[in-house]
Amino acid sequence: MRIAAVLLLIAGPLAAAAASPPFSPACITSPFGARENAGPRASTFHRGIDLPAAAGTWVRAVLPGRVSAIRRIGATGLAIDVTHADGSILRYAHLGQAAPALAQGKRVLAEGDVLGRVGRSGITYGTHLHLELVVNGERIDPAPLLGLARCDR
Repeated sequence: MRIAAVLLLIAGPLAAAAASPPFSPACITSPFGARENAGPRASTFHRGIDLPAAAGTWVRAVLPGRVSAIRRIGATGLAIDVTHADGSILRYAHLGQAAPALAQGKRVLAEGDVLGRVGRSGITYGTHLHLELVVNGERIDPAPLLGLARCDR
């Protein structure tokens, strides 16, 4: 299964095929890791990546998994956590709304299933999706998994 390849992110380059981005086109405006000029209400370490999109853009599951949480988390806003077979978690955040099927109780997802819409919940400087990857309790850069580059390159 491709999600097992995520574990390689800790030790080296991703060996498996990249997963599908949550929408297309997709690029990164704020990468994972230390950041300068974070703004007065943003942390200096970014625990995920930001993908710009118009408000209302449908967000799709990057990989199959199970919805483990739908909740509002302070500055993160409306977030949906998807847990995968190997225990890794992808968090989709700053959403405007959850998909109707999830709101009605759907929890098992295939790759490409609709999760919700891009929004501006929490603290943001514009509409975008914030995507975090947690492997064995550690935040890992999800960009290699998705094969995404910076928007300005």
